[in-house]
Amino acid sequence: MTVRIEEVARSTYLLDCGQDAKYFLPQVAYLVIDDRPALIDPGSTVVAAELLPAIGSLGVDAQELAYIVPTHIHLDHGGGAGYLVQRLHKPMVVVHPRGADHLADPAKLVRGARFVFGDNLEQNMGPVLPVPRERLHVAGDGEIINLGSRDLRIVFAPGHATHHIAIEDSLSGGLFCGDALGFITDAVPDTPFPVGLPPFDADLYLQSIDKLTALSPKVIFYGHHRARTEAQALTRRLKEICLTLGEIIQAAIGDGLDDSKISERAVEYVKSFASLSALPLMVQVGISGYVQYYRSRSQPSP
Repeated sequence: MTVRIEEVARSTYLLDCGQDAKYFLPQVAYLVIDDRPALIDPGSTVVAAELLPAIGSLGVDAQELAYIVPTHIHLDHGGGAGYLVQRLHKPMVVVHPRGADHLADPAKLVRGARFVFGDNLEQNMGPVLPVPRERLHVAGDGEIINLGSRDLRIVFAPGHATHHIAIEDSLSGGLFCGDALGFITDAVPDTPFPVGLPPFDADLYLQSIDKLTALSPKVIFYGHHRARTEAQALTRRLKEICLTLGEIIQAAIGDGLDDSKISERAVEYVKSFASLSALPLMVQVGISGYVQYYRSRSQPSP
């Protein structure tokens, strides 16, 4: 695996590990250099192993990393955290309160990941190793982590996952958004798709989009894409798609359609503006999460 390195803001480096061979999912981490360096979204164990020499090539001793910050604990963002803390003696892993137990004991996390990535999960993403509890820093919403000349502010951003955070950077004015502000494919570069991996909460996702947009970031550091400066236009487009998908799916449920027919309507809508012969896995999963969410809301309470 070749890691492409790009300085995307002052002392902020994108570490692009390419697409994984099976799912074609872009694998992107960010290194924030300061007195106390931080690695954001270290990815799976396979990716994390490649990041260590890449960090060294920037003149940073990986042993001096102070923080590892997954935006959420899904394996493509935080699955390599346990691998890294076994090899690095300093860094604390910053995590949402709802994610801490799963990093300390990842068995349930791995079972859930098989829903998306299949039974050969470890073969493609590497083993998921636990993070010792004494190496976990459970963050609060709005908490400031000082790195020296810059602050990272933790912003809770649920919807894609209950344990999702975004990170606001005082030096660049940028926002590391994980999956909270959508998935962008290079084939449709100006259209973020909602990432609705079940279990997914479409209403909380919309609230998080509004919350993060209100921060007026100068740049968005996407979790599976790259750094983009058209923040307002991209978040506005994402919200539009989220609202329309919700309307289409709720109407289809009201028409009495089964889930496969509902998904067909949603796919038809997406393909009306995205000239893709086959939708990326992240988009397909996003549609299934929307269908599941609105289907569950349509069921009568017991």
